[in-house]
Amino acid sequence: MRVCFIAVCYFIILNLSCKKEYSFEGGLPFVKCVNCSYLPFCDSSVFVYVNTTSNGIDTVTNIPRILGDTIINGNTFTKISAVSFFNQGLLYNCDKWEYKVLFSTASLGLDLDSIKNALLQLIPVPIPPNLIQIPTEFQTTILKENAAVNARWTDTIFSVSLPPLFTFFMGLEYTLKEKNVQRTVFQKSYNNVIHVRAELKTVSTLGNLPLGFTIDYYFARDVGFIEIQVTNNAVMALNSKLFSYKLR
Repeated sequence: MRVCFIAVCYFIILNLSCKKEYSFEGGLPFVKCVNCSYLPFCDSSVFVYVNTTSNGIDTVTNIPRILGDTIINGNTFTKISAVSFFNQGLLYNCDKWEYKVLFSTASLGLDLDSIKNALLQLIPVPIPPNLIQIPTEFQTTILKENAAVNARWTDTIFSVSLPPLFTFFMGLEYTLKEKNVQRTVFQKSYNNVIHVRAELKTVSTLGNLPLGFTIDYYFARDVGFIEIQVTNNAVMALNSKLFSYKLR
């Protein structure tokens, strides 16, 4: 279970100019595969993850379904049902070896009013609530396959500007920590692993939201997610580890 702070951090991620609706229902009647080296999925795939949180340990078996494609801002995103800690499914794109994922904020179970109220409390003068438009979707690049070790990139997440009174910026800063390394998970060794860390960053003229929130992704080539760690103020909030899998 995600703690409230994690949900808040996850929500304020990349304000999209064009909102799209999508569904994770259904699936295709034939076996189909997505040929992304570090996130390969087939309709016949089976992934078993062990998820640990502060509330205990849970074993989750995912049989991800490829639910077709959708065009968003000119890019083709593939719809995938639940996998690892993306338990509401995800849409992703790996064009040019950059892995972009798109989420519905509703899939994270967020209280949108609470998020908006937290931002309004930072502003010293009353303003109409409709001046702050919280995005209902967010997009972020979780992997740049061809980037070098120590490469960094930042996605603009959410910003509000009411000059001269108030400006607020939030972004996810990524660092490619390791590349083409070996990592052992549950006594199984995976080769060609890429480790990417995402850190929440904020800049404000009046004050900042609490930080200390990170996500560590471990991708294995031709496998996908082998481990995802979510950390809040140096405390492990979630660790999703691949126990077994069958790609097709």
